[in-house]
Amino acid sequence: MEVSFAYSPGKGFVSTVDGKPEVILRDPNKDDNANYSPTEFQLLAMGGCSSADIVTILPKMRVAYDKFSCTVEGYRHDEHPKTLKFVNIKYNLTGGPDPEKVRKAINLSLTKYCHVSILARRGGTDLRYTLIIDGEVVDEKKEPQDPGTVNELKH
Repeated sequence: MEVSFAYSPGKGFVSTVDGKPEVILRDPNKDDNANYSPTEFQLLAMGGCSSADIVTILPKMRVAYDKFSCTVEGYRHDEHPKTLKFVNIKYNLTGGPDPEKVRKAINLSLTKYCHVSILARRGGTDLRYTLIIDGEVVDEKKEPQDPGTVNELKH
């Protein structure tokens, strides 16, 4: 893998990868929140990586759902290097999926597969998740637990 970008004063860091859509990171010399910061991209990567795992794992577990969405909230340390102190990834599903199986998929992702979230945890981030099914909070700010091997999930 390789990515590249160029600095455009007043705009920010603009990706220059052939064949991919342009991505812009916020200009650190401009007080403008029009574009994402690198830390916001990190939160997007954590949510995107784990969500990709979950929507891949659930069909293998024969779990159906109607809609899936994700929101990620994070807080940074006040002192430099201002790494992420706390992150809560909120997974919201509708359509009555089995909460226990969804929980297992989340835990597999956050402890075994999602390299972005695992790297953040190893770096000291207090990573939690919230599971919402059909508008009801099933788990709130719960610490991921290793669910065991994938074979244990097959019934």
